[in-house]
Parts: sequence; C-alpha cells; structure tokens
Amino acid sequence: MKEEIKSVPVHSLGISQIIAYGSLFYVFALIKSSIAIKLGLGVEIIAFVISISLFIHVLTSVHVGVLIDKYGGMRVMSIGLLIGSIGLFSIALSNDLYWFIFSMFLVGISFAMASYNIAFSTAIQLDDKNSRRHITLITFYGSIASTLVWLIVGKLLPGYGLEVTCFFLSICLFAMGAYFFLYSFMKDMGRVPINMEKVAHIKLSELIPKEKRAVLLLMLLGFVQYLIFSSTALSLVDYFSVKFEAYYLAVVLASVYGPFQLIGRLIEMGLSKRYDARVTGLFAAFVMPISLILLFSSNFSICILSMALFGMSNGLLTVTNGYLPNLFFEPNVIGRIKGYIGAPTALGMACSPFLSGIFSENINILLILMVVLSLIPIGSIFLLRNEKIRSLN
Repeated sequence: MKEEIKSVPVHSLGISQIIAYGSLFYVFALIKSSIAIKLGLGVEIIAFVISISLFIHVLTSVHVGVLIDKYGGMRVMSIGLLIGSIGLFSIALSNDLYWFIFSMFLVGISFAMASYNIAFSTAIQLDDKNSRRHITLITFYGSIASTLVWLIVGKLLPGYGLEVTCFFLSICLFAMGAYFFLYSFMKDMGRVPINMEKVAHIKLSELIPKEKRAVLLLMLLGFVQYLIFSSTALSLVDYFSVKFEAYYLAVVLASVYGPFQLIGRLIEMGLSKRYDARVTGLFAAFVMPISLILLFSSNFSICILSMALFGMSNGLLTVTNGYLPNLFFEPNVIGRIKGYIGAPTALGMACSPFLSGIFSENINILLILMVVLSLIPIGSIFLLRNEKIRSLN
C-alpha cells in the first residue's frame, strides 16, 4: 500500500474550474441565441437541449464517483476536459439539430467528469485534514469563471462569431485536460491508496441512520442551491438587458457577482478556523433570499448590491456544499458519497437552462420562484447542525 499523498495541485484544480464552468456551462448564457440563429431554431429548443445534456451529469454521477475512488480525481478530470474539448469543437461545426444534440451529449459527459465535485473529491482524497482550505482555494478560481468568460465571450462573439468562440474554448479545454493527464501520471497522483477490490457502489440503504440523514439533507441542499444559482445566473444578462436597455452594460452588471463569490470565499477562509462550515453556510443561506429580492429594484446601485450579495452567498454555500460531506464520511469513500450528493446537484443545474428558457419573457416570475426556494437551504443546514460529525483528527 502506498503512503498517502499530501501534495495537492490546488491552483491547477482551481484553473480547471474556470475553464470547465466557463466553457461547459456559463458560456451558453451568451451563445445560445447565436446557436439558435445558426440552426434556424427557437432559443427555447436550444435551452431544452442544454438542459438535457446536463441530465447526463445526473445519470452518471454515482458511476463517476466510483471511478474517482478507483483511479483518482485528476485522471477522471483529464478525460472529462478532453471530451469537453471535442464537444465545443463539434458545436462550432454543427449545422443541424442532431449534430448539436450529439455535441451537447459530449459536453454533458465532460461536465459530469470535470466539475466542482470531482475537484473537491480530489482535494479530499489527497489531503483530508486540510481539505476545507483546499476546497476554498479551488472555489476562489471558480468564482471568477462567469466574469472572465462573459467578458471575453461578450467581446469575442460579436467580433469573430460563434465558430471562433467555440474553437477558442475548445483549445482551452484541451490544454487543461492534456496537462492534467500528464501531470497525474508524472506525479503518480492516481487513485487514493485503498484496496481496489473493495471499491464498489455504496447503497443508501447500507448507511447508518445518521449518515443517511446527512446524505439526504446534503442532496436537498445541493439541488436547491444549484437550481437557484444556475437559473438566476443564466437569466441575468437577458434580465438586465431589458431593464437597462444596454447589452454590454448588462453583461458587466451580471458579471459583478463573480468577484463577490471570491469575497465570500475569503470570508469563509478567514472564519474557517473559528467556525464550523455549517455556521458560515447558514449565514450565506440567510443572505441568498435578500439578494434575490433586491434584484426587483430598477435602481442600478441596488442591482449592484444585489449582485454583490448574491455572489457572496453563493460563494460561501459552494464551499459549504463541497466540504460538509467530509464531516460525515471518510476520504476513501468520498468519491462515491459525492456521487450520490452530486446527482441532485446536477439535476438542479440541468433544470436551470430549461427554466430560464421557459421564463425568458417573464423573468420576474422566475425570480419570485427562486426567492421561495431560497428558504430551503436555511432549513437544510440548520438540520445538519444537529448531526454528529466524524472525528477529523
């Protein structure tokens, strides 16, 4: 049995999340209309296909978790990023609905193998005791994914077109995937050192009651948080474009929440040694509905404040979601447990393009729904505070 590896390529994992979330998720908020025009289809059809592609994450989450525990998160992520590169390249070449569906199938597989849960699992596998800090650092990078991609694509798309934009993102995904693939073998950062023969699917029915309660509450928390965040984020540019009648101003305003996600994670890092992750998560859960209510204002300054609070709360909640499973489960099963937790999280993200498409003409109704749903994380985290955690010594 190998000695447990303590070196964590946390900055590389963080950069991978900028590229993965930016290229495989956030970018569709800007390019879905261009895709619809190119294919001669309605935006709602494109949004529906994007949603269906994200359902692949739901269906494969548990299986990806097994692969993480067997082969290590970095190797799984490398393959996912390379598949995503092919998917974006294929979108650039697609000229009918069926080709686009195939392209989005590849994007869905890629996202299932390269998103936050896989990066978090990798950090926990490689350094359990310091994983909360590692996860926070990884999310520092992820917090600016939307801002970077929207500002870059907001200029690239009008100037050079859909094809060049997709080619550019494809190259970024390929470069990151190739780097991870080579790095994981050169540094021997494969699987966590456990008995390969013991790696099998974990059934929820096999968990003891406290573990089962924790998993179910974490599943609910992940689903609602990502449904709220993703549905709102994908609608912001259109919402602000109508409200303030200026497209690039809307892009800039919608991008404000990205840096404030970073601020939220700086707050989390500062408080991590004094407070349980459930305490900081509960604070963030209270801030979320306030930020959404402020979005209804027509005052530009209040909308900036709304975006700031929205970003900060989501930044904190992402760390909470990423770290809390580690309070209840050992590192050698974390991939499979996160597979269960990741499925409803992915479902929340998968529903968001469809919801944003349905309510594209009535975004205020969507926001009202999100305000109501934002009360659920408060209850979920409050109930998790009463659950006994494992020893972290």
